[in-house]
Amino acid sequence: MIVDERQQHPLWIQILKFFLAMIIIGVCQVPLRANAQETKPDSLKEIKRKIDILTEEIERLKLGEVAEQPEVRTSGLGPAASRVYRFKKSGVSIAGYGEIVYENFRESRDNGQPSAAKDQIDYLRNVIYVGYRFSDWILFNSELEFEHASTDKKGEVSVEFGYLELMFSKSFSLRAGMILTPLGIINERHEPSTFFGTLRPQVEQVIIPTTWRTIGVGLYGEMIPFLHYSAYIVEGLNASKFSDTEGIRGGRQSGSKALAENFGLAGKLEYKGIPGSIFGGSFYAGKSGQGLQDSLGTISAATTLLSIHAEYTWKGLELRALYAQVSVEEAGRVSRLTGKTVGSSMTGWYVVVGFDLMPALLPASSHFLAPFLQYEEFNTHASVAENFTPSNENERSIFALGMTYKPHPNVAFKFDYRDNANKASKGIDQWNLALNYLF
Repeated sequence: MIVDERQQHPLWIQILKFFLAMIIIGVCQVPLRANAQETKPDSLKEIKRKIDILTEEIERLKLGEVAEQPEVRTSGLGPAASRVYRFKKSGVSIAGYGEIVYENFRESRDNGQPSAAKDQIDYLRNVIYVGYRFSDWILFNSELEFEHASTDKKGEVSVEFGYLELMFSKSFSLRAGMILTPLGIINERHEPSTFFGTLRPQVEQVIIPTTWRTIGVGLYGEMIPFLHYSAYIVEGLNASKFSDTEGIRGGRQSGSKALAENFGLAGKLEYKGIPGSIFGGSFYAGKSGQGLQDSLGTISAATTLLSIHAEYTWKGLELRALYAQVSVEEAGRVSRLTGKTVGSSMTGWYVVVGFDLMPALLPASSHFLAPFLQYEEFNTHASVAENFTPSNENERSIFALGMTYKPHPNVAFKFDYRDNANKASKGIDQWNLALNYLF
């Protein structure tokens, strides 16, 4: 937030400044008069310094910490979600983001058959972050999400995260509560103004089931300079909710009366030592049976997710790439119980490139105008258990071409055209518009 110095401060601020200045000058006048001959020039400089310090403190009281811009991200989270970390003393922080999306679907599928898909416009999300800084090393942070504008129309209100954190040092912080699993790129940094497309990459919704929130406890920090780590023990997935088309996504329990027969371990490593770049890898491993049984006994459904990712920015160029794979043991037993062919392995990857044209078009402008390309492939039936048949519809790809315009770093208008395809030629293409904001 930029404040025009020419603006008039409220009357109480001006009066308070005047009296503080008079008190300091009055107190200092006694020794100055008594030792008029011995007064040093530095004395007046010290008086001025104290007045300046008090003035700055008054400005902080007037504007509050909320005057800070949320462009910088920290603690593994997005810029708005990490606002509470920028507080220097105790107090409440408030931030948020939102996205409205219009989707226009093609009337026919790739095979020429009618699509039956209806165009829609949706207030997809409105999110409020509330944090509280107890001290310089203890804080609470939370995200409350309102989806689809109304709970009467398949919308919902959810706690996306809510945790306590003890920051012992730069290399060692303890986080406990409802957390975001540290997987991939988008799950922890899902604020829409921070990525190009009108929608999140499907690879990070189906293979990595963003947003994946879970109750857990663990550590994060900077292991050595530029090498950041996080590791958490979390509630396990529920294999009875796995599916053929969405993979493990339905197995997220989201901390809501979650079955706790099985737990998992999730973690991430990221290297940030090369300017403008991030290279990372993440994992999840844990049994997902949660007490599920069949005629052969208890099903463990051990589930493993591995991913690698890279990000690079240079001047107006931005690049992202990610690869992820999931394996599910005893997928055949899970499939027989659920009646859905759950893949024993699932894979996906995507790349996205964008370039800000504004420096070339209007060098003096602070606006952002970037065309972008995004391509992704994913398959929830990369392999299936013996005696089960993979579906060609689950081998999918999306090519997106679009434009992002930001009149402000935290406000975005987006357009993209998406060629949605699958091996069964039943894809339905679409074009989208989106409005995003972040504060």
